[in-house]
Amino acid sequence: MQGQTIVYDAITVKREGGFAFDVWHQNHYVPSLLAAGQMLNVQCYGSPLRATYVAVFESNAGAAALHGKLPAPVHESIVTSERHVATFMNQQQAPNTGNPFADAPILYPVLFGVPPDDREGEKDFNAWYDEEHLGILLKSPHWPMCRRFKIHAPAAGGWTHIALHYLNDLRALESPERDEARATPWRARLAQQAWFKGDYRVLHKFGVRRSK
Repeated sequence: MQGQTIVYDAITVKREGGFAFDVWHQNHYVPSLLAAGQMLNVQCYGSPLRATYVAVFESNAGAAALHGKLPAPVHESIVTSERHVATFMNQQQAPNTGNPFADAPILYPVLFGVPPDDREGEKDFNAWYDEEHLGILLKSPHWPMCRRFKIHAPAAGGWTHIALHYLNDLRALESPERDEARATPWRARLAQQAWFKGDYRVLHKFGVRRSK
């Protein structure tokens, strides 16, 4: 079930910390957040390349009700942790693609930091994403869905927007549609902005849990 609010929780661990951290993350940490935060469910993803675990919690509670009220991760294997509470903006889905939210094996999150005082820049960025960028990407048979969120109370100079791209196959990232989407005049104009530098991750799903 999709929520109107997400908690995007990313943890990078020591590579040699592997298995014990997996057990802690799935059996202790994720259940503690499910119990504490009015969550509907959580989808868990991982990146062996970056030794990163990402849990995306879904909730219908308001972002203000969740922000700063969830337990912080504490484990000897953790190198960095990053958490964002974000409010749903919109989503686009290619036709005849079933239920990518539940079924897509790959999550490709992209985070951008648009300066909060640059209202025209944010308006232009959102219009580009919704009116041009996604329309091109979703033509790929491997790129069925994207959900977009705005981060609640972002840190100064930090990320402000999250796009969760749901992929059926890694070939999406080498597709002609992606090349086309990255080569338009509109994107080239946005790319001139100093803030137009996103954080991109490739994550593979390894678990879904629902709150009790």
